[in-house]
Amino acid sequence: MARRDEAGSWTVVPDERRRLPGRGAYVHRHTGCVESAVARRAVVRALRLTAPVAVDLAEVLRHSTEQRG
Repeated sequence: MARRDEAGSWTVVPDERRRLPGRGAYVHRHTGCVESAVARRAVVRALRLTAPVAVDLAEVLRHSTEQRG
């Protein structure tokens, strides 16, 4: 799930319960998978965000790290 802030940049947030409104995209929790999806612009395409856009995945990576323990 992506949310736009006041500055106009997008933040991708985890939605494990799949309850947030809007379009979502599945990315495996492994940090390498998340980084690969960003590098290939798969997240931007899946969420249908307008290009060019800087996507901040800090929350997703933090969540991924917490889940792996």
